[in-house]
Amino acid sequence: MYKRQDERFDDVGSGSEPAWYLRRQEPPEVWETPAILRYEPIAYDRLVLGVEMLQQEWELDDEWSTDGISVDTPMVVPTITLKLIFPHLRSGTLPLSGRAQGFFPRGLGRSTMITLVDGRWGARFAAFVCHEGRYIAGLGGWLEQHKLPVGAIITLERTREPLEYVVDFRPRRPRREWSRTAEIRDGELVFALQKQSINCDYDEHLTVAEISPGALDAYRQTLATERVPLSRLVRQLAQELAGKSPQGTVHAKTIYSAVNLVRRSPPGPIFAILATDSTCLLYTSPSPRDRTRSRMPSSA
Repeated sequence: MYKRQDERFDDVGSGSEPAWYLRRQEPPEVWETPAILRYEPIAYDRLVLGVEMLQQEWELDDEWSTDGISVDTPMVVPTITLKLIFPHLRSGTLPLSGRAQGFFPRGLGRSTMITLVDGRWGARFAAFVCHEGRYIAGLGGWLEQHKLPVGAIITLERTREPLEYVVDFRPRRPRREWSRTAEIRDGELVFALQKQSINCDYDEHLTVAEISPGALDAYRQTLATERVPLSRLVRQLAQELAGKSPQGTVHAKTIYSAVNLVRRSPPGPIFAILATDSTCLLYTSPSPRDRTRSRMPSSA
């Protein structure tokens, strides 16, 4: 059987020789990028981003942040660290960022199959590095089992076995902490603060949880259908989130995380809007001399 012409099989090898795998055993995300992960690039001026915003962009390491910050990861690097944002939590994937792309070999096919080892329980399971889509598929069960929140810090570590990696997070004793929750109310995306159990190290500026997935999905579709400009969405969320802070300000990374609840975007275009829109500056600048960063209270 000539499998290259047989649509039942997929080449998931990591080198010049094919490695055939039955498509029906692959997660659907391998063949169709989840809508929530799809990014439509928009033009923006990177020159308006200050040093601190560029640093935040580098720390976030979004897979679509390719303008001047992507670097090749040497094959000798033993570990990489990722931050989980909502689109990936929802789709059961991990980002294949600029720094992560060189961490995995690439074959002739659209994806590469790897083996992940649960760093907590030792269980092994297959995952698929989707190079063009810039994500790693097949982690939905793992993310759900460990109840990881948006903002969780996740590590991938090489092992002595080719194509085998340990996937882990930084555990800690579960503790109830203030977190943002998002829901649709009167046709608008609004936020509240609620205490939730957190069992791992995470970036507090990114954490957010959805209250009603169905309503959020419908709102996301409405924004796409009506082609609501990103600038309008950023202004709306900056005002909404700042209203939940005693200081009346909100961290730029928090706005990035909130935007990605309903529209996929790397931080660059969002930060550019925050740096130039006079309305957003009211909520993201704590002082005239610092126009690139804002601070939220630890409980917000």
